[in-house]
Amino acid sequence: MREVTDNIYLVKGKGGGRFPYSFSILILDEVKVLIDTGCGVDVLRKLRKKYDVDLVINSHTHPDHSAGNWLFKGKPIYVPEEGFPTSGDLKALSERFTEPGWLAEYWIGFVTKVMGIKNCRPTESYNEKTVFKFGDTVLLPIHTPGHTRDHYCFYEPNERILFSFDYDLTSFGPWYGHRESSIEETRRSIERIKSLRPRIVVSGHRGVVVGDLEAEFDAFQMKIDERSERILRLLGRGRSIEQLVDAAPIYGGFPYAEPLLRYWEKVMIEKHLEELERKGKVKREGEVYFRVET
Repeated sequence: MREVTDNIYLVKGKGGGRFPYSFSILILDEVKVLIDTGCGVDVLRKLRKKYDVDLVINSHTHPDHSAGNWLFKGKPIYVPEEGFPTSGDLKALSERFTEPGWLAEYWIGFVTKVMGIKNCRPTESYNEKTVFKFGDTVLLPIHTPGHTRDHYCFYEPNERILFSFDYDLTSFGPWYGHRESSIEETRRSIERIKSLRPRIVVSGHRGVVVGDLEAEFDAFQMKIDERSERILRLLGRGRSIEQLVDAAPIYGGFPYAEPLLRYWEKVMIEKHLEELERKGKVKREGEVYFRVET
């Protein structure tokens, strides 16, 4: 674990925080709290044995942030109200995050085998009106849709710490690969959390980030425009969605779980094309997209 403050610790866990895992946050105050449970089942078992956690909070319902909830069954488990209906229900999540049918079944197999997730319904929900007080530690939930409809960041005002979770300031950039995701909402959410001017950012996949945080947020958001430019360069002679997916301008390739990565690549490309069409930079003829020359 890495100490962030006297009461707050980053749990590094499995995979160095890279998907299909994430970092967790452990708060040891008057109330002992674990935020996100995607750091690996073995790590969580050790935490559960060493610290009698009072409650669990999920930043959102992605399995790499909630896979280990079942290890804390019997404790209060808080999830965003926007994700409460599907949280902890693998079938419902599979159809929300992919498409009903064989791909949803593939998703269940992947997250079950790789992340060790099991069905575990939450007990409580929270929203922006909720104020979590655990002693000296106060967390203010900030609804930040775009990544998912139920994504939240947390702000600790006493120490000016932003827990940004999947607005993670990694070199990959923002992720918006679900039907419910939105490039426009992602941009707004990034600007909103940047405007808090935090002293420290704790990212779900990068860890503790300090320094010129405004520049970090700007570089992270710029990845969206860089992807649009890559897509435009591919459209010089026109391409179909399938041809664009094969070129993988977002993921760069499909090294694992190829059906899922291809699906999410397609969804993100479609969102870029919709935005580029609105801006008059792309036109569509049948199934083929072309760059509009200016």
